[in-house]
Amino acid sequence: MKIILGAIKEFNDDALLMAKQLGSEGFHFNTPPIATADEDFWTVRALKWLKEYTEKFELKLEMIENVPIRFFQSIMLGSKDRDEKIDNYIKTVKNMGEVGIPILGHHFCPTWAWRTSITEPTRGGAKASVFNAKLAESGVNAYAVSAQHMAKFSKEEIPTAEDLWCNYEYFIKAVAPEAEKAGVKVIAHPSDPPVKNLAGVDRIFICKDDFVRAEKLANSPAWGINFCMGTFSQLGGEQAVMDMIEEFVPRDKIQMVHFRDVQGTLEDFKECFLGDGRYDPAKIMFALKKHGYKGLILDDHVPFINNDTRWGHTARSNAFGYMRGMKKMMEYVTENK
Repeated sequence: MKIILGAIKEFNDDALLMAKQLGSEGFHFNTPPIATADEDFWTVRALKWLKEYTEKFELKLEMIENVPIRFFQSIMLGSKDRDEKIDNYIKTVKNMGEVGIPILGHHFCPTWAWRTSITEPTRGGAKASVFNAKLAESGVNAYAVSAQHMAKFSKEEIPTAEDLWCNYEYFIKAVAPEAEKAGVKVIAHPSDPPVKNLAGVDRIFICKDDFVRAEKLANSPAWGINFCMGTFSQLGGEQAVMDMIEEFVPRDKIQMVHFRDVQGTLEDFKECFLGDGRYDPAKIMFALKKHGYKGLILDDHVPFINNDTRWGHTARSNAFGYMRGMKKMMEYVTENK
């Protein structure tokens, strides 16, 4: 297991320097701004620049999560230009393989992640994101990017769950064989929150069975899972997280773990500090090792601590140290039984 820092959408020397200083071996970007306005895929030149930027801090660029929405929205919706967009997605995958960036993450949720507030007080007055189903159904969305995409839909464009599955099958069957050739893993993230329908739009990738279905559709060693434990904790707490580990880790189908958690229920939850949520972090870390996990672990979402930065340097340092300490102690106990 390799615990890394990342989840950043910008170029931030302080974040990468901190990652190196704290002992991270690698870094992870989410939708980095490396395309010009007239480009519909990531070029070799742009990807090479991003990789070299990361390597300036003696870090390996382990993964990129998500392409810009303009690259991908038509693919999810099954729009007329989806073949062109899939061809461009394949160009991105091939270019990543050429440059040596091994993992590209994707979701398949046209309405993206959704929260009804991002300023709810949690431990010690830190601010956390929350989701309340009743508020969401009335249109409250604190994530501006989700709200913007919702506003762009026409009634004719809104896909049903089966439409989304058909669109995903069309996408993954085109992309997976090319990803195999390129030596790149294409890994799927669950919809957050994992509810069947939100604000009138169906969602898929909301339970273990959905990932079993997607694995069968892809039928490829290049397909994998971006396992967001916080999302599955929303769904069913510790047992839902354990079920995913036991199903997919032994077959090496999980390449990235988002190590975060929540308090509450799927209809009304708050994100929280590690150790304050629905699963025991040490128990989960041990389960990953027990079942042979050899992939990446990322803190992902963190609460906003007083006087912290927008990215959360302080909160992420806390989460990184927490996870790294658990891993070290687990290794010690295992070796000294």
